[in-house]
Amino acid sequence: MASDTRTREHDSLTRKTTGIVSSASKETRPLRQFFTKFNNDWAMTFSGALAYSLLTAMLPIAIAIVAIVGLVIPGETVLNALHGIPGLSGAQQDLFVSVTKRLNASAGFLVVIAVVLAIFGGSRLFIAIEGSMDIIYRVRPRTFFWQNLIAIGMMIVFAILTPIMIFASTLPSLVLNIIANNPALKTIPFLSTLASNGFMVQIAGYAGGLIAAFLLFEAIYMVVPNQKINLRNSWQGAIVAAVLLEAFIILFPVYTSRFMNSYTGQIGFAIVLLAFFYYFAVILLLGAEVNAYFFEGVQPLPNNLATFVSTMGARLNKDRPEAESSHHINPQPTEKADDRHIEDAVENDNDTANHGNTTADTAQHGNSRSQQKPVAQPASYQPVGKKKRLATTKPGKVSTAISIVAGSALTVLIETLRLRRGK
Repeated sequence: MASDTRTREHDSLTRKTTGIVSSASKETRPLRQFFTKFNNDWAMTFSGALAYSLLTAMLPIAIAIVAIVGLVIPGETVLNALHGIPGLSGAQQDLFVSVTKRLNASAGFLVVIAVVLAIFGGSRLFIAIEGSMDIIYRVRPRTFFWQNLIAIGMMIVFAILTPIMIFASTLPSLVLNIIANNPALKTIPFLSTLASNGFMVQIAGYAGGLIAAFLLFEAIYMVVPNQKINLRNSWQGAIVAAVLLEAFIILFPVYTSRFMNSYTGQIGFAIVLLAFFYYFAVILLLGAEVNAYFFEGVQPLPNNLATFVSTMGARLNKDRPEAESSHHINPQPTEKADDRHIEDAVENDNDTANHGNTTADTAQHGNSRSQQKPVAQPASYQPVGKKKRLATTKPGKVSTAISIVAGSALTVLIETLRLRRGK
């Protein structure tokens, strides 16, 4: 009797544990699929390429911004905003000197040529971003003309939007300083309390920076990918990227002081700048992955990008080298997915042929059947060969947003620790 009781208790506990594990696996599957897509798309690798593109495009972008916005705002005011980015304030003086030398060395028509070349050089950054977005969204690249036209247009928009973002991020502090230095405004109790509260000034600055970052990411996510993306399917990734960027800007000085304090001089500054751009690119692509997977329905590749391309390319061209090493990633997920695709294509072709034959027979005997009363098909009727699409239950918006932010932060943290161990 006691043995039977223990057995029943053990079986009950086993069923409960299995149920909990199964439920947890089901609930976390979207997040695990998202991490798989992020890794298989080589987002971290492309982030390194984008970091280098950002580094090389920094001077052309600065020239374009100073030249375009300098018609309204002094160029030095724009470049002084670099002091507001932790870890990049050392770039302000060298960058300002380089930009002013380039523009002062030119005169008249040469200034126009210098600005045009700067816009073209800076637009290469957006071509690199579009290449990464093409892989993330599974879309084909634009043609040469449209690709360059969109990149140059984004470069001009970026040059105009940057001062607006800077103004948005500094506006709270500016308004509070005006209140603090104006005796008439200080007589108002609410404004006086607000101006004397340093914590409120800091929070307002963070809020302004968050809005500015959101505008930047939203513009990139809606325009750069080679597909029509509306605001409804892009603002979530822009918010995730903006929040992570603000957190990164706050924590980046701590990172440089703890892990990069041994780098000094111009070389050290270049390394710090490259690290900043690298994590900025990670955040940029992470937000795009959020939009693509959770809101555009783009599924992960069966294998990582290199394995997928080499496997499919070798199948199509039949040119896999015989001397290939036996030590490689298992390509079976890609091969099985390709086999299923071929089977579905053959089945659809057969269904189409059968449907065509049925249509011909129906037309041939149409006169004899025209007198018969048509039979209404039930609501659940499906043509032969066409598979029903399984209805997918989407999680709630709040839980999805929390999962995305938590998962994105965890992804950045894990990758940072991995890079630290690799050094």
